Amino acid sequence: MMRLVRYALIALAAMLAYLGIEGVPPFDNWSMSTLLLAVIALAVLFIRFEEGEYGSREVAVVGALAAMAAAGRVLFAAIPGVQPVTFVAVLAGYVFGAEPGFMVGALAALLSNIFLGQGPWTPWQMLAWGLAGASGGLLSAAMRGRVRIAPIATLCTIWGFLFGWMMNFWFWLSYVYPLTFRSFMAANLTSFWFDLFHAAGNLLFAVFLTVPVATMLVRFRERFGVEYLDDKAGSRDPYGSTLSNTGGENVVDA
Repeated sequence: MMRLVRYALIALAAMLAYLGIEGVPPFDNWSMSTLLLAVIALAVLFIRFEEGEYGSREVAVVGALAAMAAAGRVLFAAIPGVQPVTFVAVLAGYVFGAEPGFMVGALAALLSNIFLGQGPWTPWQMLAWGLAGASGGLLSAAMRGRVRIAPIATLCTIWGFLFGWMMNFWFWLSYVYPLTFRSFMAANLTSFWFDLFHAAGNLLFAVFLTVPVATMLVRFRERFGVEYLDDKAGSRDPYGSTLSNTGGENVVDA
């Protein structure tokens, strides 16, 4: 049933995009159309996570990490651009896989905006930080599960700018006219210093906190993770991550 709902939402998103491209009112209003597309994309990804083989412990750790990231964002709200959500989401994705990483980033944006203010920017922030968490899972696959500071710090720094550019894209579609490449670049230039502070904050969080936080998360994953056995397909990791069970071996490289 949920799979049918997911397919129906994907079809609805395709129809909205087609009507917008064809210029059919009111779907040619890209501020509204892209907001609807962002909400539909989030609904599809949340349903996909709900369909996954995640137990109560995995869901609990996703919620706990999202709450920790949200609390950190509220705590650092007085410092422009500096917010630990990106670092926590990327590291969650690195240790637990792309889907849990996406959920941590998306939920952290939703929870922290309860205190900082909800609005049409919330779905875009959820998508941006969710994608940051998912990229952590992809980086983990490329690194074969070894936790190293340099690639994680590089990814967090890059996302300091990518997050700002995604939010600038929403701002450009919603409040800037005419929608030209020049006006888009102008919107990005106005936020350069905020994006730079965001990237610098992510770099510092990654350099100083990757080893202790990753060590804690890896121990939790190996202690409470469940490995399903399938006679035909072999063993499967419930997190969808390439991190293997090391039987207590240290997988964190300083």
